[in-house]
Amino acid sequence: MRLLEDGAVAALAAIGLATLLFLLTSAVVHPRRRGTLEAVAVVPVRGGAEKLEHTVRALERSRYEEGGFARIVILDCGADEETKTIAALLCRDDLGVTLCTPQTLARELERGGTA
Repeated sequence: MRLLEDGAVAALAAIGLATLLFLLTSAVVHPRRRGTLEAVAVVPVRGGAEKLEHTVRALERSRYEEGGFARIVILDCGADEETKTIAALLCRDDLGVTLCTPQTLARELERGGTA
C-alpha cells in the first residue's frame, strides 16, 4: 500500500512540475502584449441582436489575449430596446466598450485612447 501511495504522490508531483514548466515557458515565449493600437472594433447592431453579448465577449477576449485594438464600439443602427439594454450592460461591465449612434460615431473615433 505504501508503494501505491508513493507512486501517486510522485505522479502528482511530476504533473505539477510539468504544468509549472509549461506555464513559465508559455509566459516567456508568448508574453501578453500590454500596448494596444489606436484601432477600434465597431460592432453594428440592428433590430434584435441575439449574438451581441457573445460577439463583444469574444472581442474582449481577443483584445486581452492579442492586444489588437484599444476599444470596442457598439454602433446602434436601429437596435430594439432589449438589445440597447444588453449593450448598456456590456458598456457598464467594461470601460473599453462604448455604445453610440451613427451620428456620434465620428466623435467616438476622434476621442481615441481608452474609454
